[in-house]
Order: sequence, then structure tokens, then C-alpha cells
Amino acid sequence: MHINWYPGHMTAAKRMMEENLKLIDVIIELRDARIPFSSANPDIEKFNKPRLVILNKADLADPKKTKQWIKWFDDKNIPALAVCARSKQNEVVSFVNKICKEKAEYFKQKGVQRNMRALVAGIPNAGKSTLINSLTGAQKAKTGDKPGVTRGKQWVKTGAVDLLDSPGLLWPRFDDQKCARYLAFTGAINDEILDRDELALELIKTLRDLYPENLKERYKIELGEEAIMDYESICEKRGFLLKNREYDYSRCARILLDEFRAGTIGRITLEVPDDIRV
Repeated sequence: MHINWYPGHMTAAKRMMEENLKLIDVIIELRDARIPFSSANPDIEKFNKPRLVILNKADLADPKKTKQWIKWFDDKNIPALAVCARSKQNEVVSFVNKICKEKAEYFKQKGVQRNMRALVAGIPNAGKSTLINSLTGAQKAKTGDKPGVTRGKQWVKTGAVDLLDSPGLLWPRFDDQKCARYLAFTGAINDEILDRDELALELIKTLRDLYPENLKERYKIELGEEAIMDYESICEKRGFLLKNREYDYSRCARILLDEFRAGTIGRITLEVPDDIRV
């Protein structure tokens, strides 16, 4: 399958970010802890601002692999923190204050009193608005379980840091289709433009390679010679059959994708630092 998705509002989102960079002291970049490489956005890296990388949804990721990623970022002198968007609020603020310490001292010496300003950026459905609401203790940013909920900029004030929420940003063309598949698996790409039956088959192939025991345990199956055989076994086990005894692949696909995204299949990370394609 070939995946390409770049709604028009993302062009406006990138322009908005660029126009507001002069107001920003630090970027809080959210990535999905299950796909720390694929959920990075090259545009954000080019903004040339101090940056805190947050590996969000760490509660869904493989903890051993998350530790590898944190070490990888540390080795590159990039501040990084693994969180669930509703936890570790104090650590996020502490990291931001540490990154902005010199600038805060400069303002203090000039007699300027203002909070540090952070742009909260990342791919669609990364949990940006949820993190903002967690930091403010109120429902100030729109949230949702589908990409594209945030369309315009939203300034949100907290006690210590002023936050600029921003729409999820992907890149216009997916040169690496493996990255595109991983983004689709985790829900960063709108399911409505995808062939979910085929996407679920690709997910099974990936889990067969990386987490075969999770696949076997969750669906109580023995792996076949090919992924399509596992797809059919899951349909059999779950009773996803049509009247003529054909497999209901579409229903099975919905369950597979939902359960992967919810962590029901297990805590899974699809990438480790050694996988990075230069």
C-alpha cells in the first residue's frame, strides 16, 4: 500500500509556526514513544530553537526500548522525557525552565517579567492538547482521538510557562513508506483515507517480526506460514465471519487497529535507535 496524506490546513499550520517563532523561547516537541523516529518531523528540527523532546504515550510503549531512546537523545545532548500526557507535569515544567534558564536570567536582569513561552508541536494525534490540559489543570485545549482536531493556534497560560498549541504537522510527501505505515498504525493519519483491511495486514506482518508472542497470546492463535493466515485465524477465533462463511476482514481490521492503539496487544515499540535510516 502507498500512503500519502497532507491536508491543506497543515500548510497553514507550518506557516503559523514559522510566523510565531520569534515569540517562542523553546519548542516542546511531542513524539509517539512507540515510533520515536517516524513521529519526528524534519520541519520542527529546522526551526533552530531550544527543544525538549517528549516521548508521549510511554505507557503504551515497550519500557526497555523507551530507555534506549532516552539514552540515545541524551548522547546527542537533546533533552528528552518519556511521559504519559496526563502525568509528569512537574517534570515537563522543570525541563522547560532548565532549558530556558539563561534567557530567564537575561529577562530578570533587564527587569522584564514574563513567563517563558513554549510552542507545543508534533505530529497529529500525538497528545499535544492533552498535555496542555494536564499542565494547566483545565480543559483549555481541544482534544480528540482522531488527527486534525486542532486547526488553529491557541495560546494557553499556565502558572510557569505560556504554551502555544499548534495543529499536528506531517511532511508533504512520505519518501519512507515504512514511516508512513507506522504513523498509520498509531493513528496519526486519518483512517478514512486508508485501506484499513490492508493496513491491518501490514500490522500483523510487523507484529509477527517484532512481537510474535504478543500476537499469539492476545488472539490465542498459532502463527501460520504467512500473515494472511494469521488474519484469518483471528477472524475465526473472534467469530468475524459473514453469512457465507467468508472472513469479515473489515471488522477484524477495526479491532486489530483499535487494540494496538489502546495497548491491548501489549506495550509495543516498533523502532529502536539502531533502526534509524540516515
